[in-house]
Amino acid sequence: MDATKQSIMRYLVRQGWKQQTSRDGALTRFVRAEDDGRPAVNIFFSTESAGDDADHAELAAALETIRQVYELTESGLRAMLVSLSFDKILATVPDDYLRHDSIELRAARSYLNGMKGVIAASATTVITGARSFRRTVKEAKEFADGCRFAHTFKGSFGLAIESPVGLNNQTLMPFAEPELPLGRKTLRRIAVGLESLKTAYAQDDLEPILSAPDGLNANMCNELVGIIEGTGIPRIELSFVLSPEWEPEAPLPAPFKIETRYRDILKDAAARLAKDDTEAEVSIFGRIVNLHAAGNPSDLMDDDADRVIQVNWDSPNLGMVKVSISLDPTRYLVAVEAHRQGQPITIQGKLRRKGRLWSLHDPGDLTVLSI
Repeated sequence: MDATKQSIMRYLVRQGWKQQTSRDGALTRFVRAEDDGRPAVNIFFSTESAGDDADHAELAAALETIRQVYELTESGLRAMLVSLSFDKILATVPDDYLRHDSIELRAARSYLNGMKGVIAASATTVITGARSFRRTVKEAKEFADGCRFAHTFKGSFGLAIESPVGLNNQTLMPFAEPELPLGRKTLRRIAVGLESLKTAYAQDDLEPILSAPDGLNANMCNELVGIIEGTGIPRIELSFVLSPEWEPEAPLPAPFKIETRYRDILKDAAARLAKDDTEAEVSIFGRIVNLHAAGNPSDLMDDDADRVIQVNWDSPNLGMVKVSISLDPTRYLVAVEAHRQGQPITIQGKLRRKGRLWSLHDPGDLTVLSI
């Protein structure tokens, strides 16, 4: 069991055990008071490490005591401890869609790969703010890869995904809000997005999805469509279990069903979100790979000439794209010199896409960077 001393101690405190420290500071004792005629129970922890074997024996003794006190199975005890450091997404396949209490591996693989994509896409928007992107950022991929496929749960056929949030060790002033971990922000975006999808379908209107800035992005919509089409299961029921370490007063996200009937509205939302995101304000950086002046090359200051540069921009969301920018004479001359010297530039503006072509509109100051 992947339990730590800190997670066990945090669990005991939440269960009402009293914590005491020895006079020399070498030991910490947790005491469960007498209850209904049952004697008091003590669990001891060393303050300093006594070596791997001794530390392991100490944790094993504490876990066995807790398991006996609360009459838990090993899996039940693990679930209690994991509940502090992980949020969970629980997926249930109703009995109507099972065959001999099982589902095809194809369906299970499609669901798990799809949910991994949903998690990575949600984390990408948390990190970058973009609601449409060609590639998932590295940190989001690593986070999704670090989520865990947990034990199935009793009831119907169940699949559990654990999203790491860690223990809340932040020390804050009473008026300060804690900085939520990536895992909680990611799962909350999924829950908010699914709720907006349910509302949008009920109203036959995309606006609830589009107007939820902390909800679905285009990529999440596409991943959900992939789950619907790939699993072949008409309805998968989702519920969420959140760690009490973060936002303890916040209500749990409502249960949700991934259903075939949502496929078309998800596709429409994905297309709309991708279109809206192409007009975002961005700052591009890269080398000029092409210059074009339609006027007299001997008189670049001709105000009527069409002057365009193209910049190779390695966007964190879109990958490598070539962006065209129309410039006035002064900035065009600066660009010509930067191109001649092989120096990169940076410039801000509104990024737009038409087909496979990208352009920057309302460009700001062009800055040449030394290398």
